[in-house]
Amino acid sequence: MDKKEFQVKMLFYLMLKSLDEIVKVDEELQEEMKGFEAKIQWKIGNFTGYQVFKDEKYSWVIDKEIEDPDVTMTIRDLDVAKDFFTGELDGTSAYMSGVLQIEGNLLLTMTYNSLAEYIMDYLKPLIEG
Repeated sequence: MDKKEFQVKMLFYLMLKSLDEIVKVDEELQEEMKGFEAKIQWKIGNFTGYQVFKDEKYSWVIDKEIEDPDVTMTIRDLDVAKDFFTGELDGTSAYMSGVLQIEGNLLLTMTYNSLAEYIMDYLKPLIEG
């Protein structure tokens, strides 16, 4: 794994882990997640990972794929993925420009996008340093 791929993988890990931690303490995020159930598969460059939202709980795994995802999100270009995971490129713009491919239930991605934006509000100051 080269340096760029490692950096993007760490940003991906940061996003997944941060959601895990923030949801434990943030009541507004807990409220946002109520009723949201989805299996989100990610394919980024040469690595994968997934998130599961079920019964107001959240789990995630890196380097594996999940059976029957509700949504699969693919970003092939690592530079684009880096911009995406640092918040320089939002999900809607990435999708509309074609650099983020989405297969599956697009309605779920709209709810997921609002969760991702919420997390970026926490992470942006950390990433910008």
